[in-house]
Amino acid sequence: MSKGFPKLALIALMTLAIMLLYRILLPNYDNISSEQGVDDTLLVIETISELDSLTKIEEKTENHKQVKSKKKKKYVKKIKPVSFAEIAGGDDFTRLTSFFSKLKELHINPKLKVRIAYFGDSITESDLATNQLRKVLQDSLGGAGIGFIPAVSNLSQYRASIKHTYSQNWNEYSISKKTDRKYPLGLFGNVAVPSQPLTDSLGYVKNSLSWHSYSMMDGNPLAKPVLMILNPYEPLEITYIANRDTLNKKIEVSDKMQFISLSDSLLKYLSISYFPQDTCYVYGVDFSDDTGIYIDNYSLRGNKGNNFVHLDNMITQQSFAYFNYDLTILHYGANVTDPIMKDYSWYRISMKKNIRFLQNFLNNEEMILFSVGDRGALKDSLWFSSPDLPYLIKEQKRIAKDTNISFFNLFTALGGEKANVELEKQALLTPDHTHFTRKGAKHFGDLLFNKLMREYHNYLENN
Repeated sequence: MSKGFPKLALIALMTLAIMLLYRILLPNYDNISSEQGVDDTLLVIETISELDSLTKIEEKTENHKQVKSKKKKKYVKKIKPVSFAEIAGGDDFTRLTSFFSKLKELHINPKLKVRIAYFGDSITESDLATNQLRKVLQDSLGGAGIGFIPAVSNLSQYRASIKHTYSQNWNEYSISKKTDRKYPLGLFGNVAVPSQPLTDSLGYVKNSLSWHSYSMMDGNPLAKPVLMILNPYEPLEITYIANRDTLNKKIEVSDKMQFISLSDSLLKYLSISYFPQDTCYVYGVDFSDDTGIYIDNYSLRGNKGNNFVHLDNMITQQSFAYFNYDLTILHYGANVTDPIMKDYSWYRISMKKNIRFLQNFLNNEEMILFSVGDRGALKDSLWFSSPDLPYLIKEQKRIAKDTNISFFNLFTALGGEKANVELEKQALLTPDHTHFTRKGAKHFGDLLFNKLMREYHNYLENN
């Protein structure tokens, strides 16, 4: 054996040992390296994904903020400025052909009867302006009587056309109170129920029966009175005094409105008492002859004209059937105006609904809408026309057009912008520069008469 063999063998054995060791250790090293590489790759991918997710979250957050920001922005309706000059005039009486035809027939045949319903607010309350209009119309076309008068009214003391009084033991229900609208309200917007007489501890009656009375004033006779009543529960006895005669009448039970004739004469005094009480609904008395022309005043303080839908359907239908109106006048706006208001679209929508309600009960659709007159507004001790009036009158014109009724621009007829200043100087308006004085009511009644007659003659010329 060579001396170098052990050395070579040792080297060979060491080399073999190193190779075996490498074989043993290399797979683990590869796995470790491979796993570390995968982990690193996954880490990178996860980091990218997280960044992407964060970006998307940020984008969503930003979009949400933008949407939220848009939601916060309130929609503001753009209102086009309207000047006083733009709403001047615009009268339209062309849809009153049937009414003017009736006036023509009444001129030829004085035995006919023509009737007008005038619905309004405090501007025409207490029958002041309508009394003047009624007088001049009856002087021209005939008629005796002032038409419908309610059983009770807290404004009765201001009437110049009739003396109207009543006892205090009545329960009155009014359309102006939401809680009262469940009662069968009449065209005047109210109904009265006579209450039971109060008694003391021994049973003696302290208060008399409920009553209401009427006396002739200003040359207006109480023509052929007809009591308007609803008596749905039990037979009712009434006692009434016609001039100096005391009479009794029994009213039967009915679920329909009754129209009870109390006299065929022209009276100077009438008083009606009720027993038993608290079982009937009393609306009032109609004082009108069989011929001529009549105006019934249904003006209610504070009314905007959009409460008709709260009237009782049955009472409204039967009332219109009885009166058989040839013309219905709607005169509102004084309780609607607000100096800072510019958008009256809400009022247009409401009024159209109420006008269509009334049209359901009319034999014809001959109706006319009067615009608001001038309403004074005070600034720095100076009076001027309320700046919102052009916006309101513009909508009133549209109301008339949309409902196919006539229109009268009362604002223009009274003098237009700042007319309230001149009218107040002439003592035609009260210090509030809005409501008529008694002198002003007469002036207004004459103005309406002259306008109606001009339009009537225009009708005659064109027909």
